Amino acid sequence: MSIRKRILSMVLVAFIGGMSLSGCAGQYALFNKAHPFIGNLGGKWIGAVVNWIVGMPIVYPICIFADVFIFNTIEFWTGNNVIASGGSFEQTDGNGNRLAAVKNEDGTLSVKVTEITGETTDYLLEREGNDVSMFDADGALLSSYTVAYEDLVN
Repeated sequence: MSIRKRILSMVLVAFIGGMSLSGCAGQYALFNKAHPFIGNLGGKWIGAVVNWIVGMPIVYPICIFADVFIFNTIEFWTGNNVIASGGSFEQTDGNGNRLAAVKNEDGTLSVKVTEITGETTDYLLEREGNDVSMFDADGALLSSYTVAYEDLVN
């Protein structure tokens, strides 16, 4: 068997193995973020040229490879695609309590805590400079904290 055929068969086995390990097609979030970015560079003509020269031969294959073998597999095992989540986060603790956070367009963060009993509580976090404030669903200030530089580094 020639080296070319060996490499092709190894790539096919890796591709099929990656698809079967991920258990689903996944969101292809990296590709879906790269495609509009490349297509919108400098208008439709420049975007088309960049798409043909850089997008199709280089960027898209790398994105699809990373989506199939890394991000979609992570999504299958954890339930969270790190690329697709972008401005959202969801986590369940060992007791079954769930925290879901979504970054709003105005820069605030909406947080919903769902206890194992089903009771939910909504919060809103707002940052102004180094000050972070936490509000309840009625808009009442619950807490405020000033983030120091040392907090960000450590």
